[in-house]
Amino acid sequence: MLQAGSTGRLKGLISVSVLNRISGIRGKVIGIVLVVTLMLSILTIVYIQTTLQSALAEQLEQKAVSIARDVASRSIDMILSNNFYTMHRLARDTMENNQDVSYVIFLQNDKVLADTFLGGFPTDLAPANPLTPDKRFSLARVQTEEGILRDVAVPVLGMDGVVVRVGVLDHSIKTTLSSATRQLLLISALTFLLGSFTAYLLTTLIVIRPISILSKSVQDVSRGDLTRQVRVKSHDELSELAGAFNTMVKRLATAHRVRNRLLKKIIHTQEEERRRIARELHDETGQTLMTLMIALSQIEDSETVSDLKKYTREFRTLLLHTLESVRLLAWKLSPIPLADLGLKAAVELFIKKYSRNDNWKIEFQADGFDKKRLSPEIETAVYRVVQEALTNAAKHAQARNVSVIMKCDDQNVVVIIEDDGNGFDVSAVKEEGIFNTCLGLASMDERISLVGGTLNIESAAHGTTIYIKIPLNYSGGD
Repeated sequence: MLQAGSTGRLKGLISVSVLNRISGIRGKVIGIVLVVTLMLSILTIVYIQTTLQSALAEQLEQKAVSIARDVASRSIDMILSNNFYTMHRLARDTMENNQDVSYVIFLQNDKVLADTFLGGFPTDLAPANPLTPDKRFSLARVQTEEGILRDVAVPVLGMDGVVVRVGVLDHSIKTTLSSATRQLLLISALTFLLGSFTAYLLTTLIVIRPISILSKSVQDVSRGDLTRQVRVKSHDELSELAGAFNTMVKRLATAHRVRNRLLKKIIHTQEEERRRIARELHDETGQTLMTLMIALSQIEDSETVSDLKKYTREFRTLLLHTLESVRLLAWKLSPIPLADLGLKAAVELFIKKYSRNDNWKIEFQADGFDKKRLSPEIETAVYRVVQEALTNAAKHAQARNVSVIMKCDDQNVVVIIEDDGNGFDVSAVKEEGIFNTCLGLASMDERISLVGGTLNIESAAHGTTIYIKIPLNYSGGD
């Protein structure tokens, strides 16, 4: 089964951050699109209004000059004949036919000949736009309550001191700008709707749908289904996330299978270890105790002092052998000196006892461990791997000579175990999957990996070498 830490991390990193925010992602994307659209629409409206107002104002001023010149050319005969009524009618017709024209005035040396003001010519308007003799026309802009008034003064040709002044307000500019603004707002609204629909459709197909597939797979994996694989066709961050998720699931599945096999092997080995201890107790310790009982009987039945000494020596020899067997069995089960004396002393004592009991030669060398203790996890892992390697070398490889070298510095612990026994094809064992099913190799590799180290095995037809390297700055993991 998956460890609680792995499942919790899987939910925490992906499920919480994805499942609880699927609707939020769509809303954020649509919100970003709408904000960008709104900003662009506002900028567009402002730019178009500014540009259009400038163009319309220039066009209106040109139109005002054209109107003033037309009135001036048409009023020559009227001025010559002093036909003020006709001049007044010309001014009224000009104002009525042009909605922007606010007034028309005929002046001669600042004297009003005709105008369109019903209440009389405003006295403050006379000096507003003086015309010099060297100008063909004069334009003055005056801010009024109704808007900007453009006053155009044009001289009447051939009439000394006679000027036609036309006042134009920007009514048409306001009307045109208002109409253009309404159209732009309508276009912006349609753009809003189209952008919202497009963003909704694209986020659903490109973002939300792959995330939904990924979140469904995360839920399945959190429930223990390690066969799930996510297929995302896009070539972006979501595709990379899906690839990383698939890789993680594969590794979890592999670790799950290896741990299941290892747990089965551990249970099987525990039972085998119990049976082995029972056999040793029955075959060796039990038989020795039975022999001790016989020896005690012989001592009891001794008739002479020499017989008594002889049976006592035999009894002492048997007792020492039994004591040594019990001590070695205790060493194998629980390395008490490892906690009291440290890794170097514990391995050294174990090698002495193990080599003396099995009658084979083990060379041991340790550097950098004097007055230095490692973490209990590293010391236990190295001790158990050395113990397992020596056991494999004796039982399976049938080695007669073994070398154990341990080195420690400020960064790493390095262990090299080499024997001259029967070797095996390491690559073939790994390809056939025997490595993970073999308890000795799998447990050694598992122990070293749990403390952040690496274990490499080199072997051939004759001899096997095990390389172990453990970093001392490893902080551990789930």
